[in-house]
Amino acid sequence: MAGKMKKLEVIVSKAGKGISAHLPEVDGYVIARNSFEKLRKDLEKGLQFHIEGLWPEERQPWMDEAYSFEYRFEDIPSLLEGYQGVLNQSILARISGINESLMRQYVSGIKHPGAKVKQRILHGLQMYADDLKTVSL
Repeated sequence: MAGKMKKLEVIVSKAGKGISAHLPEVDGYVIARNSFEKLRKDLEKGLQFHIEGLWPEERQPWMDEAYSFEYRFEDIPSLLEGYQGVLNQSILARISGINESLMRQYVSGIKHPGAKVKQRILHGLQMYADDLKTVSL
């Protein structure tokens, strides 16, 4: 019986004018691209190349099986960079019920959201995604 597919956490951060990511379960693998779309496209191929270069004793059992990615954004600027053209600070403020000027402060780094605010933003995004799933044309 086949095991459950391994889900790898990908930590995404804003990096200069682009975006970078690392996987906590894969020592030494970091990827940076000018857009999240390009990063997502190149992530698996780059990871496979990295895994092929490992010594046998460095390999983990999941590395020879199917796996998927789960993205975790380090902060609001990296999230907005990742979904540029689809999501902006005004939309994020609206769907999470956060004052737009406060959201601007989070985006600019003047203020940093606490755990409750991050959870509120995540909940707003999830509710919006669930709402979109009910749409048909």
